[in-house]
Amino acid sequence: MNCNRVGMQKSERERVAEMLFCHSSCLTQSEPGAAAASARDVLAPLVDRLEDGVVLIGPDHTVAWMNKAMEELFGVSRYEIIGMNAVEFISICISPNLQGGEDLKSDFIVSCFFCENIPTRRYCIARTPAGGVWVEYSSTVIPGGPNRGARLDTYHISLDAGRLETSLQEWRQRYDLLSAISSDLVISLDPGLTITSVNLAIRRLLGYNPENLIGKHLSFIMAPDCVAEFQKTCFRDRVSRGTAGRSDPAGGMCTLEVNLMDARNQPVAVILEFSSVGDRDGSSTGFIAVARQKAGELNDEHLWREVGSQLDQNIEHLVCLGDRIRNPLAVIVGLADLQDDETTRKIAEQARIIDGIVTELDRGYVASLSVRKFLRKHYHQRDNAVESSGPGSSTNT
Repeated sequence: MNCNRVGMQKSERERVAEMLFCHSSCLTQSEPGAAAASARDVLAPLVDRLEDGVVLIGPDHTVAWMNKAMEELFGVSRYEIIGMNAVEFISICISPNLQGGEDLKSDFIVSCFFCENIPTRRYCIARTPAGGVWVEYSSTVIPGGPNRGARLDTYHISLDAGRLETSLQEWRQRYDLLSAISSDLVISLDPGLTITSVNLAIRRLLGYNPENLIGKHLSFIMAPDCVAEFQKTCFRDRVSRGTAGRSDPAGGMCTLEVNLMDARNQPVAVILEFSSVGDRDGSSTGFIAVARQKAGELNDEHLWREVGSQLDQNIEHLVCLGDRIRNPLAVIVGLADLQDDETTRKIAEQARIIDGIVTELDRGYVASLSVRKFLRKHYHQRDNAVESSGPGSSTNT
């Protein structure tokens, strides 16, 4: 905004700034008429009682006046601040106490140089007695007259913003908890389909560590044609929301059958349910997706690995168990044969019972081999491993 503009009607903030500046000048110069009943004398006490912070900065870029609310919000004394250079005031007293305060300082310096207004910016006061309070900061310049270049800075307390931030934190905590305990894959994406978070289910489903996927594009774990279909569905959903107005967030779920790519670059068929996430203005801030593996996909690489691994463990266990029983059993029978009495006969009888149990284990071993052979034959799984056909011998299946 040009300070030399002429013929434009003054805004309400400009008139307030002029009155406060006149009041400040009267107090500084101790003029005789300062106590007279006038608009400026009434306005200053009223502004001093506001909960919002107000700072008046003179044409020479020094702090001319501030109200009591500024002292409470930022823990400063106006008697020490008045007369301080405005840039120094912002740099020392304001910027360090705001989240993102460096941006405010940069905006302020530029606005002073070009004599421009600063539109409303929202900040959180984080490191003061009023910690956690949200304020909406703005600065208005007096464009003409004797106080040309002076500015009125306001810090409006935004209670709604504070409640909104608290609510967002609570919902984020709930989301993190549900995501952590979910057996399904849960993925958060930004509007550009970059992965912003993923739960631990990714390890079981695709074999990735969650931290290795943060910042990767969705195409890193999804087949290219499925990514294109996902984008089309998102676009159609956005168009339908636009024609119907702001839709109910609870009714915005979309469903697709897609192929995700695991760490071995093998496809994993899943049912993907996702929804767009938006801000209060209805603009999209990203997506949340839940992937559930399709039932009945026995030829799926991941499921085969689990089944094959368990079968191999069972077969190995059966072979070892049979040998571990028969070897000491043979020693016991041999020792019993050295004597011929009732006790040795009972020992031999129990040994035959045990040998029968081991024979049942052998049958279980053979059954496991048959199951594995069937799976490899009908689900096209390669078998290059050498297997044992039973205790004491070996064969290839």
